[in-house]
Amino acid sequence: MTMKEYVKIAETSAILKNQMQVFNVKGQEILVVNVDGTFYAFDNKCPHMGYPLFFGKLEGDTLICGFHNAKFNVKTGTPLDQVTEKPLRAFPVKIKNSFIFIEFESSAQG
Repeated sequence: MTMKEYVKIAETSAILKNQMQVFNVKGQEILVVNVDGTFYAFDNKCPHMGYPLFFGKLEGDTLICGFHNAKFNVKTGTPLDQVTEKPLRAFPVKIKNSFIFIEFESSAQG
């Protein structure tokens, strides 16, 4: 059985507008992106070949992988070019009391 929980990542002030930062959450690298004050979270692995997205760049609401230049829309996770058809693996984000929370699934044992 899987349960969903929100995990506190960081204060919103830790990631400046139009910047991105990687956090280790439960053994997984999560890339948090701030586009004009709205936060998005993704698995830090490019769906094309698994390289870290953090080494890429952010141009507006487009995230560009630094290895093969795969481009993705940050707001939807969808690919924007022919490099890959696979979307980014996104995590739901909510902001509460100036903290960023990301929804994770964890398996419950009983």
